[in-house]
Amino acid sequence: MKNLTPQTIKMLVLKFAGTFGSSMLSFAIGLYILHRTGSALSMGVTMITGPIVSLILTPFVGYVVDTMNHRRIMITAQVTTSIALVLFGFGFRLWPAQYYPEMIALIIALQVTDNFLSTTLTASLVQLFAPDELQRVNSLNQSIASLALFLAPLMGAMLYTLVSIDTFAFIEVLFELTALVAIFLLKFQPFAAQTPAQAAEVQESVWQNFKTGFAYLKSQQLIFILTVSSAFLNFLFAAVNVGLPYLLIQTMKMTNNQYGFVDSGFAIGMFGGGILLSMLKMRSHPIKFSFFNIILLAILFTFTGLPAVLRWTGLLSTGYFWIQNIVNGVLIVLINTPINTFMQQVIPHHLQGRVFSLDGTISQMLAPLGTLMFGVLFDHLAAPLLFGVTGIVLIIFTLIVTGLIRRSHLYDKPENQVPAAAN
Repeated sequence: MKNLTPQTIKMLVLKFAGTFGSSMLSFAIGLYILHRTGSALSMGVTMITGPIVSLILTPFVGYVVDTMNHRRIMITAQVTTSIALVLFGFGFRLWPAQYYPEMIALIIALQVTDNFLSTTLTASLVQLFAPDELQRVNSLNQSIASLALFLAPLMGAMLYTLVSIDTFAFIEVLFELTALVAIFLLKFQPFAAQTPAQAAEVQESVWQNFKTGFAYLKSQQLIFILTVSSAFLNFLFAAVNVGLPYLLIQTMKMTNNQYGFVDSGFAIGMFGGGILLSMLKMRSHPIKFSFFNIILLAILFTFTGLPAVLRWTGLLSTGYFWIQNIVNGVLIVLINTPINTFMQQVIPHHLQGRVFSLDGTISQMLAPLGTLMFGVLFDHLAAPLLFGVTGIVLIIFTLIVTGLIRRSHLYDKPENQVPAAAN
């Protein structure tokens, strides 16, 4: 964390304020709906609203990010978010009985602005930092976001007992305005002058612009493989999202306090992983590094059910799962951050909005299916068996993908070379 530049500090303030505020509000909204309705379906509607909105927005987000000024997009997103929060706060006070449609409307509005903001921010990092700084900045961003995600439920639970949900919205406005100030203070370097082909893309329709981005994604074999692999990884990781709570609470009979302690390990691991990666010098291609850590994660998967098989209880099983969650969090950072940095370095800036928007949508497409499938499987099959099979499947899949990449010599292609890999 030493020698942070003013530019990096502004970025971290932006990341923490936005993540902490929105996570705390999401926590409060979830609790409020659960307490008011007592319905899992009502909670489910709020959970699937965001992904549906993201899917619909995909071509529009990419078009806007690739054809308009990044600072203006981010400022507009922050201002719109603040206005939506204020309108929700006053609307809730005037019509408290209509809380559910008001919250759905707020979730939609925040999802729209967050899509534009997050994609623009990712595509803007090459304007904000030198190529050899990107890994460190991405790592620190991951750490600060993990810290915010760890603290948000704690603060949210405390405030929930003290203030009403509309006051939560007004508190969130303060965090959004803090992020807005950080955006104003960031120094954006201008991109190089557009080529005639790039200038022509600005005149394309939204659909034509989207097809150009999709054609680029398909033409870049390594990036396309990474996108598809990410989708499959998210599909399999649903086994953890669904199965671990089931294993800990239903099978291991952990108390709420024990479960909360175990759950905190993941955020701690991601925070530590970001700090660790920010200090590492990449000696091999970043994608090789990521796939190596996917293998380690898969091996860890296979041992998730070990305490249940050995019938561990109490402190021993709690400690085991807490340590495993910490390692899971570290590995997720060591997998995702090098891939994100690689893509920021090699994708042309005028295509980054479309490609990152597409990548995010495709990567998340299989996650709901994985959640549904593993939800059914964990109801009917032993959790240790499912974790073991999932780990083995992930190992086989990773070996097949890495073998395909090596046989095609994709690491050696000029378009896949990055400054970090050359060291």
